[in-house]
Amino acid sequence: MDLSIVVPTFNEKENIQKLLEKIYDEFQKNDIDGEVIVVDDGSPDGTGRIVEGLKSRYTALQIIHRTGKLGLSSAVLAGFSNANSEILAVMDADLSHPPEKINEMYKIFRSREADLVIGSRYIKGGNIKGWGIYRKALSRGATLLARAFTNVKDPMTGFFMVKKECVKEKKLNPKGFKILLEIILKSDCKIIKEIPITFINRIEGKSKAGMGEILYYLSNLVGYLPYLRKSFREFIKFAFVGLIGTIVNLLVLYFLTEYGGIYYLFSAVLAFIVAATSNFILNKTWTFRERIGYRIVNKYMKFFSISVIALLVNLFFLYVFTEFLGIYYIVSQIIAIGISLVINFIGNKKWTFRK
Repeated sequence: MDLSIVVPTFNEKENIQKLLEKIYDEFQKNDIDGEVIVVDDGSPDGTGRIVEGLKSRYTALQIIHRTGKLGLSSAVLAGFSNANSEILAVMDADLSHPPEKINEMYKIFRSREADLVIGSRYIKGGNIKGWGIYRKALSRGATLLARAFTNVKDPMTGFFMVKKECVKEKKLNPKGFKILLEIILKSDCKIIKEIPITFINRIEGKSKAGMGEILYYLSNLVGYLPYLRKSFREFIKFAFVGLIGTIVNLLVLYFLTEYGGIYYLFSAVLAFIVAATSNFILNKTWTFRERIGYRIVNKYMKFFSISVIALLVNLFFLYVFTEFLGIYYIVSQIIAIGISLVINFIGNKKWTFRK
């Protein structure tokens, strides 16, 4: 086989036949000896039975039936283990990924230009159609968090090709929907290339994304922290400085309001400025080990700007988790603080204190 494409499914009866027709049409048009491996998690809507019925039409079609909803990432790994090709691909079953890009990605492998090819929504020429502000914000936020670990522009995409030898015998064990970041971090892929794709939101069926997937993703990121090495130590210092800044903020707010007679909202603004300044000095001299006088005004403005952005991110996710997902507001705030902390750290490491 030239190419093995893994398609995880759960309740995709409206889409799976259309997708398979498009994939095998691409195989035929471009003379690709390819197979499709559908990994179905016991879909109650009969997706697995539909694929079984199509095996007589497509001889190079496998179906792996699993009992229960075991998750997309584990489905991808199950497909990999049953693949007959040295080039593995993954794409969603909901027609959101363009099958017409399969040949372009495959040609890159044929010419030995890359070990991993990614269908990217976030490079020049890439696009997303059909998402609202909420979905776009979550996707961008997740992508920004991943930038601490990789320079890949779209490590959250579910459309990619990889050499089997790069992932063979690797301990891949991601939770939830997102497996690509794990492959980037743990595989032997030396050359990674992104090509632009237009992602189209599903028309038929229901999205599987939810709060559980967000929590899985965040837990995955925590598990990846040791891969950062130096950055991990910097992150711990940055978080400790943030704790000090919180204490400074509360103390300044209290004294200005209680003893200075200043209206509490004005006190809060002044407390935020004092705490941000304290955090800047400690992070500049201790976390990122820069001389205090080196481009201090320019770097302070960058640091302050990122602090404001992190505050807005905190408020945004606090509102979304509480109002839209129905999470208790204290729990929402804890999650939102964690997200804004990571964004704050990445922004300052990549921009303010970039070496």
